Amino acid sequence: MSERPADVARSHAVYSISVASELSGVDPQMLRVYERRGLLTPFRTAGGTRRYSARDLERVATITALLGEGLNLAGIGHVLQLRGETRRLTEELGELRATSRPHRRELRRLRRENQDLRAELDRHDASIRNGETESDSTPSINESPTDKPT
Repeated sequence: MSERPADVARSHAVYSISVASELSGVDPQMLRVYERRGLLTPFRTAGGTRRYSARDLERVATITALLGEGLNLAGIGHVLQLRGETRRLTEELGELRATSRPHRRELRRLRRENQDLRAELDRHDASIRNGETESDSTPSINESPTDKPT
């Protein structure tokens, strides 16, 4: 899936660790701990300097909120992983729904047609049970009511 321009701006890594620390209110050492634990993956320049994006800062805010709710870093890792998987599956489901819409429409049409045919067969069977002859009964499956002689 391609990124929209706003997503590109959010993912553009421009903040140094000191600026990211100031913006997020999280000590630089904790940002390094989050990275070591795999909770955060800042961009690294050719010289190895960390650069953080707005998306990284949003993730730090999420980590901080989860810490505030009493989760430890291992639990936060699981929560973030599950959220990512949920987001991915939600997108996949949306794509599947969009591509299957014509098929579902055709399936509904075929089900309605099947119900109509079953109802016609039931009427036909009922007329035979009631002793009506073929010519007295309702039109057959292949003829419409207007095809019957008057």
